[in-house]
Amino acid sequence: MILRAIHRTVYHYSTPSFDSHNEVRLMPLTDDSQVCQEFHLRVSPTTKVFEYNEPGGSVHHFGLRERHPYLEIVAEALVETTLENPFAGLNLLDPDWAFYDQERTKQDYAEYLSESPYVSFGEEVDRIALRAKADSNGSAADFLRKLTHWIHEELDYDTDATHVHSKLHEVLEVRAGVCQDFAHLMIACCRTVGIPAKYVSGYLYVGGEGGLRGDHATHAWVDCLLPDGRWLSLDPTNDLLANDRYIRIHTGRDYSEVTPTRGVYVGTPAKDLQVSVRIDMVSQTSTIS
Repeated sequence: MILRAIHRTVYHYSTPSFDSHNEVRLMPLTDDSQVCQEFHLRVSPTTKVFEYNEPGGSVHHFGLRERHPYLEIVAEALVETTLENPFAGLNLLDPDWAFYDQERTKQDYAEYLSESPYVSFGEEVDRIALRAKADSNGSAADFLRKLTHWIHEELDYDTDATHVHSKLHEVLEVRAGVCQDFAHLMIACCRTVGIPAKYVSGYLYVGGEGGLRGDHATHAWVDCLLPDGRWLSLDPTNDLLANDRYIRIHTGRDYSEVTPTRGVYVGTPAKDLQVSVRIDMVSQTSTIS
């Protein structure tokens, strides 16, 4: 399907700020499951925007030397998604864990097997992972599907329970959180049993599907490496395998490497931050105006 995403971020400052330097990770990826057909990034006050690529996706950056009472960043993208059936070709029956015991696997994917700023190991992580493994029939894909379900059941979705900087041990203490927290817990469980796992930031088009969470802001889910070399995308917040309703923006070890907007400036703290996301399905002939 063809999806249009509009992501608007506005900072209002108590007093004008200056010498502002910012990074933006909002350009959708082009990969095996989607094509970013168009992408526009508008910044106000107007300034020159630069771009570079890193392993997880594109990064746009800009600076504002003059004083400004507000900063508005609007990212608009047109994306064609193609992953209609994420279950196609999955091994849900035969044991295939030997792949993860190979030394080459451990070396090649070491960064996605170790702890990271938002992902830590511990007894509770082990308990959830082992519970899902005992419930599976022996294949990695079946374990991942069961783990997605268990995490969905373990945590309550509560936008007031955590904040953007909450670490995993804090999430486990309150047994609640948002999509970022669900993703970090799943990544920890995967890595602790030897499955390389990445954090994915993006958008979810809900359309007429009731009960799905994550459509009013950037969403988060997980990429897990299968023994056949593919990365399988799973969404523990909604207990789903990601399909063509998902738009992938950036990947990394955890949230710290995919932050949508990040910056420093001279001035007082922002008195107001407004973030809005809108995702619509459009026709094949649509363009960004």
